[in-house]
Amino acid sequence: EAIMESTLQAAISYYCREINYAACLSAPSAFQSLPRNNVEYGVEPIDSFMRYVYEDVIEGKKGGNGESSSTTANGNAAGSSSSSSSNGGGMTKAQAREILELEAGVTDTTLIKTAYKKQSFKYHPDRVSEEDRASSSDKFGLIKRAYDTLNSGIRNSDKQSWYESLGGRERNEFMGPITLLSMDKASALCNKAFRSAVVGIDPDLTMAFVARNQAAARL
Repeated sequence: EAIMESTLQAAISYYCREINYAACLSAPSAFQSLPRNNVEYGVEPIDSFMRYVYEDVIEGKKGGNGESSSTTANGNAAGSSSSSSSNGGGMTKAQAREILELEAGVTDTTLIKTAYKKQSFKYHPDRVSEEDRASSSDKFGLIKRAYDTLNSGIRNSDKQSWYESLGGRERNEFMGPITLLSMDKASALCNKAFRSAVVGIDPDLTMAFVARNQAAARL
């Protein structure tokens, strides 16, 4: 794992100028006026990005009107909240609201926290009989996951960016911000470790993230 992290760090460091240039081409109004030294870089597996970031920001499947089902990165459809959330798959915000018995589309953090406290108090394993403890523990775990899911996209500290907060605690494969290496050191590692390339970034995709990030910054 440490070797993989150092390899990714070298790749980002080596290609940071090209990545920044690609961003400037896709969203010039957002990136051309931003000093390159102020840009932060991160990395994560594509399936993690698709599940916790793309579906939320671009397709709106973790909030908004995507209330009935979601599609994971591997193309498998998630059904009801009980089936998809209990087997360890990604929980949508629609499913999380259902578990916490909230109305569709609720985003008010006070209402979410109140609902979480109510449900966690009701299903806490220490408050039920011995024969109901196993099922209560499962339900209690779902309630906790639902609360974490609804907090996705809400920064929990001044040091955490909006982008880092997406996906909540379930999104644990994201690495960032990356500390950039010197070009000489990055070049030496890249030439020995792997082959890589930079592709262009879709302008509509980029601007969707820019708009959401700017909206989050105003909160």
